[in-house]
Amino acid sequence: MKKIDPMFTTVKKTVCPFCSFGCDLGVVFNDFGIKGVEYIKEGSSKGRLCPRGSAAALYLNHPKRLSMPMKDSKVLEWSKLTKDLKKILDNPKNVAVTFDRNLTIEEYESIISFCDKTGIENIASTYFEPERFLKKFLNKPFSLDEIDNAKMIIVLGDPFSQAPMISKALINWKLRDWKNRLVVIDTINSHTAGFANDFLKGTVGTEPILLYGLAQESMGNIDIAAITGIPESKIKEISKSFKQAENGLIIVSLPFAHTYDSLLLTRSLAKLSTFSGKKVVPLVEFAGFEGNQYFGSIMNLVKKKKIKHLINFGELFPFYYPQVAKNLKALNIYSTSTIKYNEYTTIPVALNIEKQGTILTNFGKKKLDGNIKPSSGAKTISEILALLQEVSGKGKRLDIDMPELKLNIKERVKKLIERCTAPKKKKTLKLIGEKIAYNFLGFFENEILKLNPHDAKELGIKQNDIISIKSKHGKVDLAAKLTKDVEKGIVAVPAETPEVKGLFDFEIDNNIVNFIPTEVEIWRKG
Repeated sequence: MKKIDPMFTTVKKTVCPFCSFGCDLGVVFNDFGIKGVEYIKEGSSKGRLCPRGSAAALYLNHPKRLSMPMKDSKVLEWSKLTKDLKKILDNPKNVAVTFDRNLTIEEYESIISFCDKTGIENIASTYFEPERFLKKFLNKPFSLDEIDNAKMIIVLGDPFSQAPMISKALINWKLRDWKNRLVVIDTINSHTAGFANDFLKGTVGTEPILLYGLAQESMGNIDIAAITGIPESKIKEISKSFKQAENGLIIVSLPFAHTYDSLLLTRSLAKLSTFSGKKVVPLVEFAGFEGNQYFGSIMNLVKKKKIKHLINFGELFPFYYPQVAKNLKALNIYSTSTIKYNEYTTIPVALNIEKQGTILTNFGKKKLDGNIKPSSGAKTISEILALLQEVSGKGKRLDIDMPELKLNIKERVKKLIERCTAPKKKKTLKLIGEKIAYNFLGFFENEILKLNPHDAKELGIKQNDIISIKSKHGKVDLAAKLTKDVEKGIVAVPAETPEVKGLFDFEIDNNIVNFIPTEVEIWRKG
């Protein structure tokens, strides 16, 4: 019998799976199990971790971790699950395979290979976060030295909150030379904006129009200043300075439902990059993959009753997008998950931190060693596929072959302006999403709703009151945080739980699901 040694520890090195910064860390084990996290000085993080990375050990054995397959809140034996899946695969034309977050490149290729061999024709992404459109900018690896060498940096969003591992490099760069210029674009005051030389606080949803203006793109008779709220002289001066800057970067972080047109926003970033000769650095949680079609096509096939079963690999769908799932009631859904849910058939899957394989980061591809054993009962996607059919070799990288969508930019700009300038409904406020690292999946901190004091006074709401937020998709109760960071008529929330994500409205554009700022009613509970 092995004797327990209370002093014994071992460190297993890995890569943090929670964002594209790919920080190196060590998970410390003793004879009782997981003890904590150790900071690794080598690598891109240089011994530092954000709240999510520091809590990685908690996530490994979190009480909500799923350890057995479940169907409608009841445990399902692996043999029964395998039998059911093999049965639906007898008619692959009735099956769709989808995937979202928490996949390695090798797992994605295994899924495609599995579809090739089983004859499944309908394959799509269920990663609906707006950052999915930024993946193409990850093709060029990033180095922190690029910040050190920059003379001017334009930031879209709030990376200090969303990807805080970049904050030290940006702050040091800003303080090193008073001539270094930081420009921040956002619709709410943010941590990053507090360090900016120029804070371009525009109207909600108008970021693409402002970016086109900075790229000196012809917009016809459009009054960019009137629409965005940013003076024309400021736009022209920053545009000229950015193009002339010896070195520079465009750093981007896109929160959930913070803008109306994520596709147009990505195109405007590309235009500014081409105009200025500066690289776009995307800060994302996950670099998503694509299938042979977009998810809107899957939804149309479901309506026509041509698809009866859906198998999703990842950790988000359908749980974190309940408003989309409502349109799929006729489907029989099997979904991998890292944590417990009461609906659908859920399959316990390993976290990236528990896998062997390759992930894409801002600094290029990084290897996962697979030296941390998956949580009890959890399987890797390759192990799950092996239960259904022997899968070997690589499938075709479908995302590389997806044609770039042809967009009518003028029409989209016109539509966006109409939306951004349309009067809001009476007694409603506009809800937008934020991204804050320590709110990850709602495990560590509860979401709170930011509310302008003027709106709060009209509604009889005080600091920390519990308030009800209602949209056409659902209702959630959250604590109120009164702050002038948001303008009158705007409320903001970190969309990290299914309940909060479920408040937001969505559109299907070119068969792509896009979540948008949403009109909501708010009142003091009780």
